Amino acid sequence: MGKRSILAAGIAGLILGSGWLTWWVKQDMSTGKTVPEIILADETGRDAFLREIGLSDCRCIAEESVRLPAEVDAAYENYAALQKTQKLPLTSHLGETASRYTYTQNSSGQESLYTELLVGENQVLIGAVQYDPADQVMQPVISESFFGDR
Repeated sequence: MGKRSILAAGIAGLILGSGWLTWWVKQDMSTGKTVPEIILADETGRDAFLREIGLSDCRCIAEESVRLPAEVDAAYENYAALQKTQKLPLTSHLGETASRYTYTQNSSGQESLYTELLVGENQVLIGAVQYDPADQVMQPVISESFFGDR
């Protein structure tokens, strides 16, 4: 076998292996199904997503660029676990810069409830939480049934 044939076979193996690895990483390990990415390219996409999860009366009160930690440490552990339960790919984006959008409810009695969306550089939703600033207890925004019909 010539050097070019060996090189071509190596490159083909690398490409096929990368494709398989990407597919495998996106699997929901509990069901074996591929978890679709949630793309939020702009304000219209973010608003549509919020309406889809039942938060139709929100307004964005802050937008900031944040640098994600390079690894999950004790301070970030609960946040990362919450994202995993929502099937969001936060840990795949550690060390990157993301945009954090903070929303508040306009509904009567819900003004103190905040929703944060963390969107990666590739416009994929990588984190989402709801909380009351008074107690800072984070809750998921995506229910288990959200991905059911996707």
